[in-house]
Amino acid sequence: MILSQPQIRECVERGEIRFDPPLEERQWGEASIDLRLGYKFTKFRASDSAIFSMAKGIAAVANTALWHEEIFEERDAFGKRRTYVLDQGEFILAQTLEHIWMPRTLIAMVEGRSTYARVGLSMHQTAPWIQPGWDGQITLEIRNSGPLRIELTPRDDMPCQLTFFQLTSELAEDEAYGSRPTDIFQNQTSALPRKK
Repeated sequence: MILSQPQIRECVERGEIRFDPPLEERQWGEASIDLRLGYKFTKFRASDSAIFSMAKGIAAVANTALWHEEIFEERDAFGKRRTYVLDQGEFILAQTLEHIWMPRTLIAMVEGRSTYARVGLSMHQTAPWIQPGWDGQITLEIRNSGPLRIELTPRDDMPCQLTFFQLTSELAEDEAYGSRPTDIFQNQTSALPRKK
């Protein structure tokens, strides 16, 4: 069962689903929540010699020398809003502004919004599920497949949406996301994989 807006509001009011910072009224959809773009952007550094085996997991790319991560201030030294301009064909990782806590009774799906898709911007490439027990920001895999350079503004842009599904039963605490050592993205504050 997909939760409608009144059901999502009830879950938020009861503290079952939590968002920090709190949601703005403009983020509420009929049966989803639009999420705001955060201030952290991560990009692979160009490397002609690097080869990875993803069969060994994301830790294979944990070498931070291969990544560049930047945290934007809301305004630059001249008081202008900071934006990220995504070039044609460019791929970056960016985080949502919201830190999200999921109960063990729900699972959510994060997807891009059609407004962004119509200019060739995809927001979440292959891993849409936000598991029961999730605690953290969501890392978006953003690609510009369109013909234009696209300006993204933290906090103003709402490039993705979260839809909630009711589970048939509540997961036990030791079954929820974050209970296993392999749940390496729990409490993430960065797109970079945590080092073990």
